[in-house]
Amino acid sequence: MAELRDRVVLVTGGSAGIGRATVARLAGAGARVVTCARDGDRLAEAVAGLPGVTPVVADVADGTDRELLVRRAVEAHGRLDAVVLNAGLAYAALVEDTPGDVVEGMVATNLTGVVELSRLALPHLLASAAERGRGDLLVVSSSGGLSQVPPLTVYSATKAGVQGFVAGLRREVTARGVRVHTVMPGPVATEWMARGHGSAPASDADARGRLTPGIATEQVAGAVARCLTSYWSRSVAVPRVMGLARLGEVFPVNRVLDLVVSRQTDRIRAISARMVDERTG
Repeated sequence: MAELRDRVVLVTGGSAGIGRATVARLAGAGARVVTCARDGDRLAEAVAGLPGVTPVVADVADGTDRELLVRRAVEAHGRLDAVVLNAGLAYAALVEDTPGDVVEGMVATNLTGVVELSRLALPHLLASAAERGRGDLLVVSSSGGLSQVPPLTVYSATKAGVQGFVAGLRREVTARGVRVHTVMPGPVATEWMARGHGSAPASDADARGRLTPGIATEQVAGAVARCLTSYWSRSVAVPRVMGLARLGEVFPVNRVLDLVVSRQTDRIRAISARMVDERTG
C-alpha cells in the first residue's frame, strides 16, 4: 500500500466499527487522515496513538458541520486527495414500526450527507487529480442497497439511493481523473443495531456482547484501502459472495421474494425485536 503514503484522506465515522478500522489501516500505510464523529471523547480514544490523524467533531447530517469538516481537512494539509464516506445509521424494524425522526435521520446521514459531502469535496478531489494524477471518492454502501429485505427496508432504500448517486457521479468525473468507488459489505460485527436503537456507545471492553454477527471490520477496511489504490473505479462486495444479493431484484426471483417474504412479517417483527433487545438490554 505504498501508494497511500502521504495522501490526504478524509474518513467519516471514524470513532467505531468500519470507520475506525479504516482510519487505522490508512494511517498504518502512511496516509494523512482526517476523521470525524459526533462523540468527541470516543473519537479521541479511537485515534490516540495513530500517526498523522486529525480528529474533528462533526455530524455529517448537519450542513454547517459538513462545511467545517472539509474546510478543516484542507486547512490541515493544504489539499484533499481522497474521501471515504463511511458514517451511517441503521434501524431494524418494519416500516410502520419505524419512528419518523429515525427515517429522517437515516436519510440525512446515509444519503443527503453522502451527496452533500461529495459536492463539497469534489473541487478539491478534481484539483488533486489535475495536480497529482488522481482523486478518489469512496462510499461505504451495503449489500442491502442491491436487494431490499425487511427489517432494513428504509436503511436499504438509502443505500440504493447511494448506489444510484455513485453511478451517476462516475459518469461526471471519471474522465477528469476522479475514481468513484463503493464498498458493499454484508453483515459486519459492529454495534450498528444497538446504536441505531438509541444505545450509547460502549467501551471496547463492553462492546462485544452488543456486536451483530458478521465479518470483521478489518476485512472491510482492507477493501477500502485496495479501492483507493486501484487504477479503475470499483464496486466491491465484501465478502464477494454478497454481490449475489443483486439477483434478488431480477425477475422472477423478485416476484417470489415479494410473495414469500411478505408472508413472514410477524416473524420478521419478532426476530428483529428480539435481536434489538439482546443488544440494548
